[in-house]
Amino acid sequence: MAITILLNQANYSLGQPDKSTSATTAMKAVVDQVESDWIDGRWSKVDVGPFLSSTINTISGRVNKGIAIKVGNKEQATVCFNTELLSYHSGWAGGFLTLKSRRFGLTDWPDPKGEMIFINGNHVGWSHESKWKDPRPQKRGSLPRQWGKYLGLYRHGKRVVLHYNINDTTILESPWAGEVNGETYLSRTIEVEPSSKKLSNLIASYPNSNAKHLNSNNAKIANESKELWIRVLGQDASISIKNDRVNLNLAPSQKKRVVKVLYSNSKETLDQITNQKKPIVPPSNFTQGGPGIWSALETSGFVGKIKNSFAIDTIRLPFNNPWNALLFTSGHDFLNDQSALLATVHGDIWRVTGIDKTLRSVKWTRFATGLFQPLGLKVVNNRGYVICRDQITRLHDFNNDGEADYYENFNNDVFASGGGHSYNTNLETDSKGNFYFTKCAEGNPHGGTVLRVSADGANLEVYATGFRNPNGMGISPQDTVTVGDQQGGWVPETRIDATRKGGFYGYIPMHHRDKKPDSYDAPFTFVPRVMDNSAGSQLWVPANHWGALGGKLIHLSYGRCTAMVGMTDLSEKTQGAMISLPGRYLSGAMRGRFNPHDGHMYVSGLRGWQTSAVHDGCFQRLRFAGGKIRQPTSYSTHPGKIEITFDTTLDKKLAEDSESYSLEQWNYLWSSQYGSKDWSIINPKKNERDTVTIQSAKLKINNKTVVLTVPNLSKAMQFELKYDMDDSQGKLVRGSLAGTINKL
Repeated sequence: MAITILLNQANYSLGQPDKSTSATTAMKAVVDQVESDWIDGRWSKVDVGPFLSSTINTISGRVNKGIAIKVGNKEQATVCFNTELLSYHSGWAGGFLTLKSRRFGLTDWPDPKGEMIFINGNHVGWSHESKWKDPRPQKRGSLPRQWGKYLGLYRHGKRVVLHYNINDTTILESPWAGEVNGETYLSRTIEVEPSSKKLSNLIASYPNSNAKHLNSNNAKIANESKELWIRVLGQDASISIKNDRVNLNLAPSQKKRVVKVLYSNSKETLDQITNQKKPIVPPSNFTQGGPGIWSALETSGFVGKIKNSFAIDTIRLPFNNPWNALLFTSGHDFLNDQSALLATVHGDIWRVTGIDKTLRSVKWTRFATGLFQPLGLKVVNNRGYVICRDQITRLHDFNNDGEADYYENFNNDVFASGGGHSYNTNLETDSKGNFYFTKCAEGNPHGGTVLRVSADGANLEVYATGFRNPNGMGISPQDTVTVGDQQGGWVPETRIDATRKGGFYGYIPMHHRDKKPDSYDAPFTFVPRVMDNSAGSQLWVPANHWGALGGKLIHLSYGRCTAMVGMTDLSEKTQGAMISLPGRYLSGAMRGRFNPHDGHMYVSGLRGWQTSAVHDGCFQRLRFAGGKIRQPTSYSTHPGKIEITFDTTLDKKLAEDSESYSLEQWNYLWSSQYGSKDWSIINPKKNERDTVTIQSAKLKINNKTVVLTVPNLSKAMQFELKYDMDDSQGKLVRGSLAGTINKL
């Protein structure tokens, strides 16, 4: 989450906040905000659904990629599955998780809440060729593919089925809990495909306890204060003990098998369950699409008024909902049936229908829940793909009831080391179907990079390095991958990069090279703080849309809650500049998509810390109503000259008056200090901007293009050209063009 500075955001000229919003609270000056302002206990009150994927802190260590699963009809207990090691880290009774309140719960990890039943710790779940030692370099990432792979998770009502491979053998298993005479017990039902090899699985252990082998199907773990009895039911299944750990052994078999593991604090409870002689229900019974568990909600939208050829419509979010679900929106895209999928950073995907001209009746359904801080969503072949901290998840709705039945692991090769700010952000595809996302700085080989995943999900690779906290990216129709990074150390100002494979983009701690670089790839443009103090994503206006803006880049500002048009310098296409689009959004603008069904641009984004966004999140529509925007549509820089073309004919007298323009240039300091002051190009030791004289202005014959004579124009990390005049119809043409001149 980018840390942003925003002193005043009181004028929402196109977006309309709900009347229930306290403007005073929302607009609290940043200079008055302290850490206590970002303590928010709402996260602890959310019904997250049957499971939550997260990094989880426990007394026996941190699980970087864990799934906490509620088990039992009464949710009597919880188990934590480690998707990297394909093992159960622990199980506990009497609660779920303690969800933290600092910074909206987005930087501190939850703890187990309840009494521990077993604690296996971060150990390999299944042996490989009789080996149990963790084979991963530095114990980081997933197990080698030949050992095992996490495939996904089925949700059937409130029941969860885990799906993975071990030694080329497919496993389906479902944890659960029940009660006998008030005594809680746990169970694991495991369905194993035919296997030519013996399989061994870690069932249970407990620190400072002794494990005792009772017979081929029973074992006990005990210390001075507690006992845990374990029993295995099913054909070709037995129990063994190694290093006080209870293991399940499955003999080779040419047939599919279903076994059940029972855990209880008393032998009597296990005896009563066994004596019932109920058939073991295969987990595959829960993999074809189950009953929905979320009721639909309805809101109405607000259709905005047209101003300067644009209008912002607001699709009101269901902030008041039965589950206290938080609506910090973090990505969206559109399905073939004209509905939208909308992500929230606390783990939900909502399916939104009724998006029409009027927005009078918009329906909301929780399509998926329990994801690990999704910050990007992309629809491909009518399937939703979501980038989370742990993996790219592909969502499937088998029975078309509007709720996801299978959370498929499309690719989980990205490293997670537990850093509080180390988000995976954005999700885009190129023309070949490859996926791209960005990872914020973290102490592993993927930190501060752009990552590319092959179209089939099989491979992940580092595409570019040197990023600090990139919260925005895009891919052009020509497959140029752009990234927006945030000001901080080694990032002197918000910058937009047009990246190349293997490029380095300035943030030294994440250079990932054998030798520390002494330079970096120049940005497409820096963006001055008055326009953008914290970058969001980029997208491109479709051809033949939005009049003269067709095909142009749009850049979103998370910090300023605005959108900008990015223009390429026609004389040097590796550099560019920004102009502002009218209107502000109700939250930090992060993700944008053009809806293929109505042609409008939709924006989602959220409120982080150190910001004055009005709402937790927003889902809004920017409509171009036609007509002139009275802004530049192209420009070029040359030695001693800047040429700008507007979309309207200009008043000749004003356009050719050099006083209608002002130009400043300055540089930034690339260093480890946070951000940079503005430094003179003429006198590099002075903290100031250079005022550059515009000697003359001349209109070309079309009366839309003005040529400015600027004898002292130079290369500059930042320039800002302001203009203030009328067009030929007497309408105001006022704004600024801000960009970078790497080459002249």
